[in-house]
Amino acid sequence: MEYIKIIGTGKYLPSQRIENKELASLLQVTQSYIEKMTGIQTRYYKKEETMVEMAVNAAKDAIQKANVTLDSIDFIAVSSTTNPYYMPGISFFVQKECKMVNAKCLDISAGCSGFINAFDIARSEIALGKVKRALVIGVDALSDVVDKKDIGTAIVLSDGAGAVILEQTDKEKQYASLIQSDAEHGDILTCRADSHIMMNGKEIYKYAVTKPVEQIQQLINREKTAMEEIKYLVPHQSNLRIMQAMANRLKLPEEKMYVNIQKRGNTFCASIPIALDDMMQEGKLKEKDKILLLGYGGGLNTGSILLEI
Repeated sequence: MEYIKIIGTGKYLPSQRIENKELASLLQVTQSYIEKMTGIQTRYYKKEETMVEMAVNAAKDAIQKANVTLDSIDFIAVSSTTNPYYMPGISFFVQKECKMVNAKCLDISAGCSGFINAFDIARSEIALGKVKRALVIGVDALSDVVDKKDIGTAIVLSDGAGAVILEQTDKEKQYASLIQSDAEHGDILTCRADSHIMMNGKEIYKYAVTKPVEQIQQLINREKTAMEEIKYLVPHQSNLRIMQAMANRLKLPEEKMYVNIQKRGNTFCASIPIALDDMMQEGKLKEKDKILLLGYGGGLNTGSILLEI
């Protein structure tokens, strides 16, 4: 068994900031209503950037922070729900633009929690000895698929990209994952090609405050790890009310739930890697810290990772 460590994180947020004031006027609600319902104050919409440019910029940021050469990356995994191409995948564009000629490429479509799937696959590739260093990206341009007149989605969704670089290490580090799929109820959050995101807010809330919580409990019980050992729970930044309900059900102190949705919005696949980069930049994580990554959303797909930094 090979162990992994995170050696670099990065992100890219578009330059166009969308404040609550702008959406409040458009949707004929108050700014305080938007913040009360979502916890969000600022989100981002791409202006001239493409999906590929956002992914590439996040990748370059992570590569610079990790201080590694481009040819040392063996694997690129990209998760997204809004790739405008049927083929090639965004990972291939990243390989081309960054000239990572030695990397094999893979794109993952698994809803909002797709980054968890991509991260876990990259870790498996390393653990099996197939690759030594991997670049994992989450990127979404939700402004392309949101109905600007639909209050249920317009006040929540945002654009962005986040990236993480993993590599093989001989230091023993705890790692465990649990990913579960429920196609039977996937119709509560969908997006057809050339259409808008459709979300059943009531059902999404019911799912988000139950299944992910149950999964976290299942994972830590399986791994015989107490919640007291966890430095941070890093959830998909879906909605502040949902995350607060999760923390309450897990009996998790508020300071152990990392939240940055106020200033980032809900970026689907990009939310967890953006959060990890924010945490690294804020000095919140150090070696040997144990954290939980939690993804949940379209599919339905629920995934969690217990990770030692």
